[in-house]
Amino acid sequence: MARLPAEGKRIGIIGKGGSGKSTAWAHVLAYYASIGVPAIGQDADEPGEKEKGSLLTWSEKVDIGAPVYRAPAAPRIGEEARRLTPPHGLCLIDTGAWDRRSGNTHFAVLANIDLCVFALPPTPMEMERAGSVLRAYKQMRDFGLTPPRTVFLLTLVNPNPNTASTKETRDDLVADNFQVLTTTIPRKDGRGSYAQSFGTKPDVRPGSPMARLGDELLREVTR
Repeated sequence: MARLPAEGKRIGIIGKGGSGKSTAWAHVLAYYASIGVPAIGQDADEPGEKEKGSLLTWSEKVDIGAPVYRAPAAPRIGEEARRLTPPHGLCLIDTGAWDRRSGNTHFAVLANIDLCVFALPPTPMEMERAGSVLRAYKQMRDFGLTPPRTVFLLTLVNPNPNTASTKETRDDLVADNFQVLTTTIPRKDGRGSYAQSFGTKPDVRPGSPMARLGDELLREVTR
């Protein structure tokens, strides 16, 4: 396993409400705890969003093995994330439903992470939403900010990763020169439904989809 730098790394996850962002981060944090990777979560959900539940709320319901902190106001998100990141460890930042309004927490997160994970269900409608992120990146550059390296994570997929919608979405993204993670997150795994797992003890079995995601993200952030 590649060693993380002393100052650690920060990974953010973005996507629409209900795309599996908090689910992915809860499971990955639990997996890192199980293999000894120092990691913490930072919850940058904005109040009033109608999602199934935040990462912070999940961690208050059940021990996921790693601390989760509420993110401060947008101007201090980066400073606080760097302060909280464990030495040689990771800070996983969760966000609310994608919103590109100027001044919201999404821009603050994007400006202060080393790697961005875009959680994307593989449907034509969700592919349209991806364009909003690219426009936000252009806006960041217009303000002199450098957007983070971004990888796509296909979520809520059918159990067979080679189904038409999943394959077409992956092929379309690759054709547009985007990187798509090898790991996909199914709606259901062998032990139940990820879509219905909020507030339950995360599954950290070696070889499970979430364990594979954790391993792949470690490789990506230490490239």
